[in-house]
Amino acid sequence: MKRIVWTAFLAVVAVFACGAQLDRAARRQPALVSVVPAPFRNFAQESVTLATVRSAEPSVALAEARLLVSRSPAPAEHLTLLAIAEERSGDRADSARLIQRAAQRGWRDPIAQQAMFDIALGAGDQVEASRRLAALWALQEEQAPLKDMGQRLMARPEGRKALADALVAGGNWTIPFLRSVAAEPTADALETVELALRNGAMFDCKVAPQLKAIYKAKAAKKDGALFDRCTRKRA
Repeated sequence: MKRIVWTAFLAVVAVFACGAQLDRAARRQPALVSVVPAPFRNFAQESVTLATVRSAEPSVALAEARLLVSRSPAPAEHLTLLAIAEERSGDRADSARLIQRAAQRGWRDPIAQQAMFDIALGAGDQVEASRRLAALWALQEEQAPLKDMGQRLMARPEGRKALADALVAGGNWTIPFLRSVAAEPTADALETVELALRNGAMFDCKVAPQLKAIYKAKAAKKDGALFDRCTRKRA
């Protein structure tokens, strides 16, 4: 009898071990997701949710997203997926709450940051909107409409000041942002850059000369020498 119990116990352990190994392997090999038994899906559940959250029936997408969060509640991305599923199911209030939680939990979640940018800008909080925009520029998220978001923020004086203050604070996000300004130097963007420089911003020397040339051409009567004060990153 003991031998039978022991054999059964080992069999159960083996099943759990195989299920867990398959689940981990599915993280690196998405083709394995379909063969991971549902009770063992942890990493695989994220792939299942990603595949269903926008295309499956809302009820199915919601069930998969809820299962993902119940099994792995920590990542901000999982809350964002649940928020999308809730939105598709018609629960906008819960979706908005989840988006805010996701944005607070993880700054590297582009969907949450874009949503929080819209919320902040809609509420008139240009400072928070500029922080969210800076986070998206730092991520260099290609699918986010960064230029459009920047134009919306800089359309008002308060937004230009908030973004200028963010430029003064610095960070890796400033380089791709300033390159975008050099590529499409709108009046609002140039005013924002000038305000940042006058408030003590130090731009990367790789992009400062490009901006100086554009700035002098478009605003010749102003002080283009501001761009001579720049920083060089150490190799």
